[in-house]
Amino acid sequence: MKSKPALLAMLLLASLAPACATTAYPPAQPGWALYGQVASIHERYEHMHGDPGAGAVAGAVIGGVLGTALGGRGLGTFVGATHGAMIGAHANSGGFVGRAFHVVVRFDDGSLRTFVYRNQLPFRPGDYVVWTSDGLYRR
Repeated sequence: MKSKPALLAMLLLASLAPACATTAYPPAQPGWALYGQVASIHERYEHMHGDPGAGAVAGAVIGGVLGTALGGRGLGTFVGATHGAMIGAHANSGGFVGRAFHVVVRFDDGSLRTFVYRNQLPFRPGDYVVWTSDGLYRR
């Protein structure tokens, strides 16, 4: 059956869909910009942990597809999926601690927004900034 690899590929893509993120920007108008001032900065340490379960699922799917594609039927697919699950779980089991700077900006329209920078701090409290579609910059 040729539909099994296609089904597995669709399952893999569906499992990755929740990992997509969106960022809200002001209305998309050519040349938009918001001006403001850095109100405060908070330094935090973030503990990032892996997800061995998701790694095992993704590894099993990829390993099963590769096992089948390399000519394995039944046992080959099972071996590929098993090894893929073990490798995926191990790859996603780590974690680390990193610094994050939460920069709070008060814009001229009265709104407050927080921007997160990791491992570097490009601003100081009191800096005047401008926010465009390209990001936040010092004026």
